[in-house]
Amino acid sequence: MNEPASTDDETISMPVKEVSRKSQLILLIAVCCIGFFIADVATPTWFEKPFPAMIALGVVTAQLTVICVWGTLVRGTFWIRLPWTLLLLVLSWCGFAWGITIEKGTPDAYAMLEAALLWTFGFVTSFVPLKIAAMCFRWQIVQDSVDDHSAGQSAGYAIRDIMVGTLLLALSMGIGRAMMPDEEIELIRVWRDSLFSHPEPLIAITIFGIVSLLVKLPCIWISLGEKTERIKSRIGLWFVYCLLLAVGEFILLCAVLGNPGDDSGEVFFGIVLSHQLMGMIMLAVCLALRGLGYRMERARASAATR
Repeated sequence: MNEPASTDDETISMPVKEVSRKSQLILLIAVCCIGFFIADVATPTWFEKPFPAMIALGVVTAQLTVICVWGTLVRGTFWIRLPWTLLLLVLSWCGFAWGITIEKGTPDAYAMLEAALLWTFGFVTSFVPLKIAAMCFRWQIVQDSVDDHSAGQSAGYAIRDIMVGTLLLALSMGIGRAMMPDEEIELIRVWRDSLFSHPEPLIAITIFGIVSLLVKLPCIWISLGEKTERIKSRIGLWFVYCLLLAVGEFILLCAVLGNPGDDSGEVFFGIVLSHQLMGMIMLAVCLALRGLGYRMERARASAATR
């Protein structure tokens, strides 16, 4: 007698659960956007000394990786998410450029463009490896309540989403250009004065980028791919692994670039904390996604090519 009533209750509770999960996801995205934007505005003041500079690099790298994870690994059509991914990248740079203006009291076009080069380098070194992993190993982040039918229905919104994302990207780039002074900008001079035109800073940032990638990839897998009962033990192993990587990075930097002298302690502890902070941010965001029902799995060959 009571079976039909229980069935109705179950069908009613499912939409409520999905709405609650969607609200929590929106809240997580809002917290990440606000937190990272505040960090972007604040970090220009952290690059004066080695230790805070390494901490700033850790926060910025974690932010760019979160953007790249969403752009490359989340299930769905890649080309829909690409303009939105670039939009988040530009907004991140706009926050940093605003921080430069606040710090210096006036817009500094060369400092802003140098930061744009650094942002682009960090984005590419995170985006390309994750996209290769998604294509070669068929990694994807899926939600446990999403089936092939609903995924197929969302494909109908591809053109609209691409156009809206592209429009917002163009507007954000216009805002970024409006933040810069009207003085004539020599791109060759910007490149010549940037870190990428000098061998020592370029080597240092390349080594940092490679080690950062080795730090971040296990964080994504631990939080979204491992079994629940193994997460705590894997995080403990990751701490040790991350520390060993930081020690190896410091030794390699000293061997290639020479001993930093009086700043050795600051550089070493800055590298250690930078990677630890970067990984903890990645773990926190990805574990929050796991709590909302997202997980890492291997896609079918046809889906992996999207």
